[in-house]
Amino acid sequence: MKRKSHLLMAFLVLIAIPLSGALEMPQQRQKNHHGQTRFFFLRGRVEGWQGEPVKKAAVLIPELGISVETDESGGYEIGQIPSGRFHLEVYADGYMDYVSDPMDFDRDRVSQTIILIKKIEEEIVVTATRTPKLYAETPVKTEVITTTDLQKGVAVNLAEALTQTTGVRVENDCQNCNFTQVRINGMEGKYTQILIDSSPLVSAMTGVYGLEQIPVEMLDRIEIIKGGGSALYGGNAVAGVINVITKEPQETKSNLKVLQESISSRPSTHLSFHSGILSKDLNTKAFLFANYQTREPVDLNGDDFSELGTISNTSFGLNFYNYFETLNGKIKLGFFRIFEERRGGDLFDQPPHEANTAEWIKTDQLGLSSEWSHSLTERIHYILSFSLVNAKRNTYYGSHRDPNAYGTTDNPLFFGNFQMNYQAGGHVFSLGVQYKRDHIEDIATGYNRMIRETYEETGVFLQDDFKISKSFTLLTGVRVNWHTALRKAILTPRLSVLFNISKTLAFRTSFSTGFRAPQVFDEDLHITQVGGEGMMVTHSADLKEERSFNVSTGFDYGKQIGRNLIQFSLEGFYTRLTNTFILHEISRIENARILERINGAGAKVYGVSVELGLILGKSVSFASGWTAQHSVLDEPEPDFQSCEFFRTPRFHGFTSVTYKNERLLSVDLSLEYTGSMKAPHYSGYIEVDRLETTRPFWVLNLKMQRFLRVSESCGINIFMGGYNLPNSYQKDLDKGIDRDSGYVYGPAKPRSFYGGFDFSF
Repeated sequence: MKRKSHLLMAFLVLIAIPLSGALEMPQQRQKNHHGQTRFFFLRGRVEGWQGEPVKKAAVLIPELGISVETDESGGYEIGQIPSGRFHLEVYADGYMDYVSDPMDFDRDRVSQTIILIKKIEEEIVVTATRTPKLYAETPVKTEVITTTDLQKGVAVNLAEALTQTTGVRVENDCQNCNFTQVRINGMEGKYTQILIDSSPLVSAMTGVYGLEQIPVEMLDRIEIIKGGGSALYGGNAVAGVINVITKEPQETKSNLKVLQESISSRPSTHLSFHSGILSKDLNTKAFLFANYQTREPVDLNGDDFSELGTISNTSFGLNFYNYFETLNGKIKLGFFRIFEERRGGDLFDQPPHEANTAEWIKTDQLGLSSEWSHSLTERIHYILSFSLVNAKRNTYYGSHRDPNAYGTTDNPLFFGNFQMNYQAGGHVFSLGVQYKRDHIEDIATGYNRMIRETYEETGVFLQDDFKISKSFTLLTGVRVNWHTALRKAILTPRLSVLFNISKTLAFRTSFSTGFRAPQVFDEDLHITQVGGEGMMVTHSADLKEERSFNVSTGFDYGKQIGRNLIQFSLEGFYTRLTNTFILHEISRIENARILERINGAGAKVYGVSVELGLILGKSVSFASGWTAQHSVLDEPEPDFQSCEFFRTPRFHGFTSVTYKNERLLSVDLSLEYTGSMKAPHYSGYIEVDRLETTRPFWVLNLKMQRFLRVSESCGINIFMGGYNLPNSYQKDLDKGIDRDSGYVYGPAKPRSFYGGFDFSF
């Protein structure tokens, strides 16, 4: 629509300007040339601030009524320009409108390169409604991590990709196996629903190490919604939703990447390849990716036990797309396979049961997915999708050379979804049904643990996306869930409001409710070694579901000033939890401590986030995001009598600066801050259990890169840099066989340096 309006504008200019210009222009030409008319020639290129060509942009000289359209390379040419002083205007979909300063045409040829800045409100998001929608028009605030953002930080997996997002923090929870979880607005990872192409394919088992197993090669972008927001997703989306959008190729192109890292002088290698293929009519597409990663163990305190364990990961996958023009439908078929072996502890050249302490995990995931998207009419559209992930895992969680600490886990997960969208005036009604079957069979002989559970969940939702006016949009929805771990259905209504106060200022508010059923969670399937013993989690017999209520509200501001862009966001959030799940120790058996999950009185989480982004012309950009929050229980937890959430800093955030110079090099500098927090420290290496108050951390990262174009279609990007340059890392790590491996709270890695290249062709 916007391109049509720009062309219409150009047409009206062509008609209107000569009516007034007919009297003025001859005088101007006669005055300037003393009766002799001279004409000039203008050529140039229109590109985005990152150097990408802007195709089909409308380039106008309004005083003369002349307009042209840029070609595939962003180039344009305008002839027959008389001498004089004129403006240049450029309009393109997804970019800020451009108006030049007055230009004097007094030479035969003029060259002009025009830099356009992308509009913040033109970002396309899908997570809130599962339909492509301009961010400026969705009531649910959505953070987007783009491919460019992923490249800035040299992320190799999903965990590393999330590190610089406001309100989001990724933490390492195990000194042996480096189990990670993501916290949104201070809430633990189990409160966040992780999706792959809008399907909940990350289960309790795969969630333990899944953040590090999903390679960035399969990602197009990541969309993050904080809080419930949308009725399309289950009650587990209490803290928010992280939706991993896989790549759909837009051109036939391949990329090969090599990354070599030194972590405290120990090597870590990452090799990856991805390729997109398109048919001539663009109706058929395929995307292939492959990834290989290996890391040697890292011992930071000289006790011969690893702080970062070994990793060997191989993953590959294929996405296939086909658009049927006659049916106005599109099919997507997906496949991925992930193999990973990781181990922490000591004596890595020996079998796990012959080491003093070992956590060894061998994972095999096979994922299959299909989606059919079909528009029956202009108003009726439906989506039918199915997904299956079959995950198997062999483990050893043991110490003191225990031969019985081996275990196995099988976890097939099936998900089916049907969604119908109907547009009526300003309304888009969405009606859908979803079914999930999650079967877990976990056997750990050494700890006398056997879990055989099957959870089935059916959800029905109705949502109305109502654009009341140009400035006001209302998103209302209700969801009903039936869960086999619950005796009754759970109703979760949700509401979001968008008010576009002006073209540059928007106000958003969301209300949502949610729940968590008393089922097996991530931490139940991860046995932490504490003082040479395993720590396991069981459920109380009368455990009830946890309920939540969330409200978030804030402002988004975005404005272009000349060639610069400023973006500012301010958001406040509040979450109320009832029947909160808490853990307390109930007994000890041979080689293991038993923790029981019970219902607490309740809890509340509240705080504020602020974001600032600046783009200063073509070369410099700045981004910063900070969160201050407080998470407290209504009553003290039983072990340490603390009301604060563990491992949850009250203040954290980041700042990054990017300088781009194509002739020299580009530099990315970022600073990450994690404030102090409460962390439980269990006896073994220390004499008695105690609750620690950690010190804050500052992490400084630097990346330098230079892009060299080999040919029109080939180029190589050479990069190098360092992570955590001040080596800000935990100083009070436990040592030896009886250490508490769960007492880890610092950054993901100590000081490390890396270098590599990616070759596109």
